[in-house]
Amino acid sequence: MFSTPHRFFAFCCFAMIAGVGGASVFGQATAIAPLTSQPVQAAPAADAHPVGAAAAAPVAAPVQSAVPSTGSGAVSSSSGETGAGAPSGLGAASGDYVLKAGDTVEMVIFHEPDLSIRSRLGKDGMVQLPLLGEIRLQGLTIRAATELLRNKYNADYIVDPQIYLNIAAFNSRKFNIIGQVQRPGTYEFSGGDDLGLLEAIAMAGGFTRIADRGHIIVKRKEGDSFRTLKVNAKKIAGDGKDKFPIEPGDVINVGESWY
Repeated sequence: MFSTPHRFFAFCCFAMIAGVGGASVFGQATAIAPLTSQPVQAAPAADAHPVGAAAAAPVAAPVQSAVPSTGSGAVSSSSGETGAGAPSGLGAASGDYVLKAGDTVEMVIFHEPDLSIRSRLGKDGMVQLPLLGEIRLQGLTIRAATELLRNKYNADYIVDPQIYLNIAAFNSRKFNIIGQVQRPGTYEFSGGDDLGLLEAIAMAGGFTRIADRGHIIVKRKEGDSFRTLKVNAKKIAGDGKDKFPIEPGDVINVGESWY
């Protein structure tokens, strides 16, 4: 139908047409490829989440550091209270406090728990102690009584005993005040403290308007009898020192002024 030259020409045309068509097809494929790769490029955006998690980490750090701080403070506080090693539950008393009848003492001998005891001084000032029997402690300071007991135990029973002595309870220290004060009655004061006459009157609300401050009678029991003491509160106040000590059982009578 076609001669050889015509066939060759037709084949070239077909090849050109096919080439153009193929190029357009490949071009379309090449153009589509970047579009289909877009979601793949979007994946790094998801990597932003670990950054947010890392940023949140410092928020938890203070919480973790706060736990040891609180616990340490609690442990430190607990060790501070118990570090002294002294027996607990004892009354506070200075080593210069003078023991009196009715005081209850507690004695602890370290490494000798069977000898530790709590005992009350009787009216005669004597106290019953293990191994030693009756010992007179009335009139001695805490320091002097401790040294006395240390020497007695060391002499016959314990080599170099370590003794802790203190007041477990003070004796009942009460006084009565009557006459020209605002609140007559019975009052109690701490066994470890000294109490002066003016302080005792202040506890009763002070003088009344008609009180005779220069005429105060104090009745004090001594053994089986009473001793009468006359006190001038004006002079005591003028001296600036309350030199008249009140003792347990005193009866204070503030007189009345007639002018």
